[in-house]
Amino acid sequence: MATNKNINVTELDFDAIKQNLKTFLSGQTEFQDYDFEGSAMSVLLDVLAYNTHYNALYNNLAVNEMFLDSARKRNSIVSLAKMLGYTPRSSQCATATVNVIVSSNTAGASNLTIPAYSQFNTTINDRPLTFYNIGSSTAIANGNTYTFNNLEITEGTPISNKITVSSTTRFIIPNTDVDLNTLNVRVQENSSSSLYEPFTRSDTIVTVTADTKAYWVKEIDDGYYEVTFGDDIIGKSLASGNVVHLDYFVSSKDVANGARNFTYNGSTLLSGATVSVITISPAANGSDKEENDSIRWNAPRYYASQNRAVTPDDYKTLIYNAVPEAASVSVWGGEDNNPPVYGKTFICVKPKNATKLTSIQKSAIISSVLSQRNVVSVIPTIVDPEYINIALDVTVYYNDQETIRSSSEIETIVRAAILQYNDLELQRFDGVFRFSKLSKIIDEAEPAITNNITTVLLRRKLIPRYNVSAQYILNMINPIYSSGAGNGGSFYTTGFFIAGSDEVHYLDDDGQGYIRLFKYGANATKIIVNTRIGTVDYGAGIVDIRNLNVTALADVDFEISIKPQSNDVVSALTQIAEVAVDHLYVTAIADKTATGDLRGGYNYQFTSSRS
Repeated sequence: MATNKNINVTELDFDAIKQNLKTFLSGQTEFQDYDFEGSAMSVLLDVLAYNTHYNALYNNLAVNEMFLDSARKRNSIVSLAKMLGYTPRSSQCATATVNVIVSSNTAGASNLTIPAYSQFNTTINDRPLTFYNIGSSTAIANGNTYTFNNLEITEGTPISNKITVSSTTRFIIPNTDVDLNTLNVRVQENSSSSLYEPFTRSDTIVTVTADTKAYWVKEIDDGYYEVTFGDDIIGKSLASGNVVHLDYFVSSKDVANGARNFTYNGSTLLSGATVSVITISPAANGSDKEENDSIRWNAPRYYASQNRAVTPDDYKTLIYNAVPEAASVSVWGGEDNNPPVYGKTFICVKPKNATKLTSIQKSAIISSVLSQRNVVSVIPTIVDPEYINIALDVTVYYNDQETIRSSSEIETIVRAAILQYNDLELQRFDGVFRFSKLSKIIDEAEPAITNNITTVLLRRKLIPRYNVSAQYILNMINPIYSSGAGNGGSFYTTGFFIAGSDEVHYLDDDGQGYIRLFKYGANATKIIVNTRIGTVDYGAGIVDIRNLNVTALADVDFEISIKPQSNDVVSALTQIAEVAVDHLYVTAIADKTATGDLRGGYNYQFTSSRS
């Protein structure tokens, strides 16, 4: 009689599965004394274990693809996002804004028009690229000159597809790098008709009636996109014999970003005239289609927002979905602003390849992304990011008997580790500089490193208002170190010139909460010009400079350096904390005490822990 017919079904490892099968068989009377290893039965058990292991692995992978959080194949992720009403962002063409000036020696017509799809050529990184103005533009003559202001030009390859409707027709765009923002859909009644009905893209069915000329776009297999139309219940349907025209641009992705020198290469606008192109905003926003991780993050939040902007997360999701250039987004209500401004929602966007958005990008977000989705009584306002630049002075000690690397090589390794920490943990609105975490990363950057001494300073740039007595209020959020009277201040600035003087002046604090204006005299003695030109609230981290009349700067920037009370640095609202790469200093010193030399302490090179 069998003594054990139980089998462990939780094992997925091949060898464990095979052992479970042996245990199961040996528990039966017929196989109690059977030598499984020395028989043909071992081959059969291998086959059974292989089949079980294969099926378990396949089922595990298949189940993973059923959930958005665990799916790995893009087709699965896109399909799951589709059920949440989310269409992943397509590739996007880079766009630039230019002024076009047409000048002639003779008077011409009262107005002049640049036709749609006129070419503008440029070269970036030795690669020639072509931009187009999607719509025509007209300028009024001013003497013999025509000026086309703020003309938006788009990089890419214009493509047109024509598809005749039948009962089995699918409207698939045969280019995976299409920019859906440039997609223009027109429908002819038949191939001989001269009338075109424009259809507009819809992301919802709420406002769509049976007569609405709308279309929808979804991503399908292998990264292609399919256009679908209504059924005369939700949206107007198409009839057999209709001809659908799909006009769009194929993007070169981010290749064109940064292009700024353009030449007009379209049709002749005016005989004998010269055409000048002046760049207002260089090319930006070119990008690849949305990545899988971004879809996972955005899709459920987009579903939660229901295509409206009410909560801060709603605003963030809409902006991340529509603006591929957005690296980080911060949103807060006017009641949380300092000072409070009721009836407004404040938005701050950090771009990927710039410090702030251009005015044109801000206008596009307000008009195209938010205007139809936010609460009518709330005014969205986009503000620029402010950067807390963290200046680090790092001294690392290492055991020179445990490494073949030189001090300069160790310095390079440590610097790279710090910059990686900056990329992964900082440079976003919710980033927090954690001193102990960075210190551990520095110690682990090279096995021979024994310890490090790192000092922290905070630097902020101010935009001076020249030739006017102005107030500058700086909210650091982080508490400022209070040194006390006579102990040296915690606040100082770069040099500048003031009205009525040709000498360089500076600002610092007296350690008791007052800001002083001073200059240097003979032998670098400090001459105080004004003992109370402002105040410092050390606990709140607020600097208030009053009645400062700057006429010019002695340095490139007007910058303030501050000793923080804590080595941890936080950010809030518009602020972004990041390591100041141009103020990152790393020094590696061989630590004689780590070699076992009893007199090594006499040769120890002390580094101050105070900034």
